[in-house]
Formats: sequence, structure tokens, C-alpha cells
Amino acid sequence: MGEAPIPKDEASRLCALADVRILDTAPEAAFDDLARIASELCGAPVALVTFVDADRQWFKARVNFVEIQTSRNDSFCAHALEVDDALVIRDTHDDPRFVGSPLVTSKPNFRFYAGVPLRVDGGSALGTLCVLDYVPRDLAPEQLAGLRALAGHIARELRVRRELAAARVAAAESPLVPGDVLDERWTIVRPLGKGSVGAVFEARGPKGERAAVKLLMHQWISRDEVLERFTREARVLLRLKNPHVCGLIDVGNLKNARGGLPYLVLEYLEGDDLDRRLEEEQRIDWRRASRWIADACSGVAAAHELGIIHRDLKPSNIFLAKEADGEIVKVLDFGVAKSVSAETESSEITDTAAVGTPRYMSPEQMLGSRDVGPTSDVWAMGAVLYEMVTGRAAFGGSTQMATCAAVLLVAPPTMRTHVPDVPAVLEEVVRKCLAREAGARYATMNELRLALLSSLST
Repeated sequence: MGEAPIPKDEASRLCALADVRILDTAPEAAFDDLARIASELCGAPVALVTFVDADRQWFKARVNFVEIQTSRNDSFCAHALEVDDALVIRDTHDDPRFVGSPLVTSKPNFRFYAGVPLRVDGGSALGTLCVLDYVPRDLAPEQLAGLRALAGHIARELRVRRELAAARVAAAESPLVPGDVLDERWTIVRPLGKGSVGAVFEARGPKGERAAVKLLMHQWISRDEVLERFTREARVLLRLKNPHVCGLIDVGNLKNARGGLPYLVLEYLEGDDLDRRLEEEQRIDWRRASRWIADACSGVAAAHELGIIHRDLKPSNIFLAKEADGEIVKVLDFGVAKSVSAETESSEITDTAAVGTPRYMSPEQMLGSRDVGPTSDVWAMGAVLYEMVTGRAAFGGSTQMATCAAVLLVAPPTMRTHVPDVPAVLEEVVRKCLAREAGARYATMNELRLALLSSLST
């Protein structure tokens, strides 16, 4: 067996690996859980989370494997670093790259390998999530898709750790200041806030009407996936007209001299999102929470009728907007929404990447399944309601990976464990929302809305 290949980005790859600061760290339950899920999902006796250094392969998580590390030249994973998708070796005895490898010719005598590279920032692969077997075999398409999705969750955790370790702060100067006029129509009044990829400003229209301008920040304009999610929200909101969805008024781009950044002009909302309300009150009376979620269901149901799945329902995306006679619920942020209409099927329905917020993602969404549909949003709405009523996440964890493992492995305690006066009928509504099998949940968001209204009348 010859030397393992050296990726073209080896220098930057090793720097990224150092930034993550994970080599030789203690075992962590979240990594172990995802490796165990990979083993069970693929029906493989061995699963590993690996990291490939300059001269060795080190294992962060091991299922049914004793060694802590191996030589880089002896590893399968060093060959997986350069593949775009996954490296699958049906029979190592038939692959000349592994002739003479001690992992093949002596114990453990591996005959099968499948590894998905763990990439940070869309580039360098630091290691793999892999499964191995002692007999030649294949993976079914759904097993390989699940392995990719699990690897995606690990890669997301690595990106977070790298950013924290490098203490990077996204504090770019805003290209808009009060008094700026967009498209000779919208005058910027003041900044309202800044998210991970965009900034929001209050603006006034020609007749003094208030609006919110959501602007994509310049550091993200070259990231195709971020730009696509920004423009996707515009496409969705252009079609979606419902009182319980934040409305789109206008779209545009800054002038080229100012970067040509895209922006959305949205309905101006005053009030709090459910995340802020929960932070203030700790938990919400089940009657109020049920009414709010029932109204949110109306907005999401309108999207479902257009063949649009939200995929990122969570407390911060459900807003309580002030009106003259009270509050109205508004569903926000359709940036990761998925269309399942016929005209987009070829490009979008085959996308198996797991997107969303892990605490509220359904099992099928967590595994990047093509079967993400209306019942996936039903699951998320059930998780939001559970959290509002109890003040506790249905599926928690100290890291995103730990949360992923909880969603896939652990049933949450009943709401009455935390709040004894929750009625049994509402407990049953949430239990049905959080059924692991999608077919056991409410089939539509309207069914969930009616069930919530019914629970209020008991």
C-alpha cells in the first residue's frame, strides 16, 4: 500500500483542523451518539468519526473499534478527503489502493468502507463519518443519504467550533445609513437589528408608510447557497398572501457602486417574537400558547396549499405583532422553505441536505430525507408548542449534535411532567405532532389547528 493522497488544499485544511481544536480531546456523548446512529442506520458493525492530521488518523468517536488512531497511510479516510460526496468501497480486496493495508490484511480485516467527508466552510475536509464491515456489501440509497445528513450535522458543529475558537465576529460596516433612499422610494430611518446574514432597517415609503428593509450583507453575496435562500424568501412571499404571514411589499438591489446587494421590503411589525416572549415569561399559559400556535398554523397552512414547506418553524420565526385592537400572529422567514411543485421538482425535491434548526427538526428532516413535507412542519409546530407551555425544549442538548441525537433517539417527557394542569387532550395533540413516523402525525396543518381549537373548548 502506497502513501495516502495529499489534498490540494492540505495547508489550509490542516490550519482549519487546528482551529477546531478537536484532536486528542476527550470523548463526547454527542459524537458517540451520531456514530451509533450511523452504525444502526447503515446496518454496519463499525462506525467512526475520524480526523486526518498530517501523519495520522485519529478517532473522536468509535463504535465497536478499539484503536484510538492509525497511520494516515493506512487509513481509508485519507482517500475520502478529496471526494465531493462519499467514498464507498464495496470490497477492499478489489481496490488496488488498499493492497497491503493492515486494516485489510489482518485484524480487523475490513472488506467494506463508506465515508462522507466532514467539510468546513464548504471547502476543506477535516475527516469523515464512516461505517465499515467485515464482508463486501453495498449501501441502499436511503442509507447513504442518511449518512450524508449525519455528517452534515457534525460538519455544522465543527464550523461553530472553528468560529468560536478563532473569535471571529461578523461586524462589517452597514452599507445603509439613515437618509439613504432605495429605488427612489424607500427612505432608511434607522437600523433595527442584524442577523447572521442580513441586516434589517426601518424605512418610510413615498406616503410615509412604514416598512422593514431586509438587506443581505456584502460578505455573503458570493455564497451561492446564502444568496439562493435570500431570493427564495422573496419568491415564496410573492405568492403567499395571508394575514398570518409577514407580507412582502417590494424587492430590489442596491446600486452597483454600493455592491448591488439584494433587499426585501417587508411589512413593518411592532411587537415580540415568541422567543422573546418566552424569555420574559419563562413559560406561557397553555391557553394563550395554543391560540397563538393555532393562528400560526393558519399561515403555514396557506403556504402548504401552494406546495411550500417552511422547514424552519421555531419561536423566533413566530411574531406577535401589535395592532390597534390587540395582537396578531405572523409567521416569518421563509428563506429555507422548500417547494414541492412540479415545476421545481427537478431542482429542489432532490435536495437531501438537512436544513433548519435542530431543536425543531423532525427525524426525517434531520436525516435529510426526500420525504420532508407538511408533516415535518407539523412536528416543528408541536415542538414549539411544547416549549412554550413547559418553558423547556422538547429536545435539548448542550451542542447541536447532542440535540440531533435527542431528536433521533429520545422521547421527551410529557408536558404534565413539568406543568401538571396541562389538559390530557392538549397532551395528546402534542404527542401526535411529535410522532416519529410522519404518517402518525396530523396530515395537514389545518387538522392541527382544529385540534388545538378543540382543546381550548374543553
